[in-house]
Amino acid sequence: MLIQRTFISYYISYQNKSFDDEESVDGNRPSSAASAFKVPAPKTSGNPVNSARKPGSAGGPKVGGASKEGGAGAVDEDDFIKAFTDVPSVQIYSSRELEETLNKIREILSDDKHDWDQRANALKKIRSLLVAGAAQYDCFFQHLRLLDGALKLSAKDLRSQVVREACITVAHLSTVLGNKFDHGAEAIVPTLFNLVPNSAKVMATSGCAAIRFIIRHTHVPRLIPLITSNCTSKSVPVRRRSFEFLDLLLQEWQTHSLERHAAVLVETIKKGIHDADAEARVEARKTYMGLRNHFPGEAETLYNSLEPSYQKSLQTYLKSSGSVASLPQSDRSSSSSQESLNRPFSSKWSTANPSTVAGRVSAGSSKASSLPGSLQRSRSDIDVNAAAGAKAHHAAGQSVRSGRLGAGALNAGSYASLGKRTDYGKLYRVLSLISVKTSSYTLIISIHSCYLRIVHMF
Repeated sequence: MLIQRTFISYYISYQNKSFDDEESVDGNRPSSAASAFKVPAPKTSGNPVNSARKPGSAGGPKVGGASKEGGAGAVDEDDFIKAFTDVPSVQIYSSRELEETLNKIREILSDDKHDWDQRANALKKIRSLLVAGAAQYDCFFQHLRLLDGALKLSAKDLRSQVVREACITVAHLSTVLGNKFDHGAEAIVPTLFNLVPNSAKVMATSGCAAIRFIIRHTHVPRLIPLITSNCTSKSVPVRRRSFEFLDLLLQEWQTHSLERHAAVLVETIKKGIHDADAEARVEARKTYMGLRNHFPGEAETLYNSLEPSYQKSLQTYLKSSGSVASLPQSDRSSSSSQESLNRPFSSKWSTANPSTVAGRVSAGSSKASSLPGSLQRSRSDIDVNAAAGAKAHHAAGQSVRSGRLGAGALNAGSYASLGKRTDYGKLYRVLSLISVKTSSYTLIISIHSCYLRIVHMF
């Protein structure tokens, strides 16, 4: 019992001591127990620890500047242009020095075991040499062919910074060298297409920007199959971007560079119009306008080979984009003929003699058909002369059915034999027997012909 009381008193005194230590004015020297079980102070809005957030945390400022079209971390062509010359300056004193520098660059880029900083700096060094005028030396192009494998390896790197520098360097080479970069462009484009579906925005947008620079500045026909083959990729983003690149190619390149692959372009665009993805179909419709500017005949053949629903979708898109002139000639002719058929006939045609009207119609149709490419009326299987004659006989038949024979329905001198009432009775009985059967235009014409024969009989 005594021992228990002693332990309780000691425990109470120890707790009071710990409480006094934490509540004392001298808070800079807490006790050992307090330091072991110290509870952190709650964070408030004015707490400096809470206000200093790490970059990239939720609600904090984003790293990499303002967000672009592709999202955070995306780059565009303007960033590439700025990075072309944002490199350390170098001086080239001789061809031998240039060759030694390029050999060192190839050695670093060909070995992925080197630190990624060294590989990124080596890619910048290539741009520094371009700015210093390395393209003026003949040895530069020889060593550039040897750098194809190193550039491909850099574009496949796992480091986004290395991939970005590789894409910028390739775009700069295409901009400066133009068609002389044909071999390097052909080697690097398949690798750049592999970057398009990458989940890292900096890698995907860097690859797309590099492809656009190559399409604009390196017009090599061998690049066309590389682009069209990706238009049928299983990846939806790749198909969308591929038709976008194909549209840019048709806008930037000359016709003579496309003639060899005209059939491939037509077939690719046709598949794109039938694509399962809606955005890919929209991009494919854009390429149709570029195809028509280069190959009007092939474009019209492609349009006629489409189903009516796809023709309507393509026609709607072209009209909404203000490119009605890009419609095929047959489609524009049918639409204009429909408008002309909806217009009312002029009074000069309606009051003229039926034979004159028929002559004008036949002459006009033959004249319109003799003009190739003009807007013509839609043709039908009805004979124009027969239609004009039927119209005149129909007017005569209407007057016969109403019991009144107009003067315009009979020949001159036909009234001389209608002096007796019995003649009218005979005529009435004949017409009644015939008109009971039907009231079609053909039978009305037959009634009129029979009437004329009866008149001449009396």
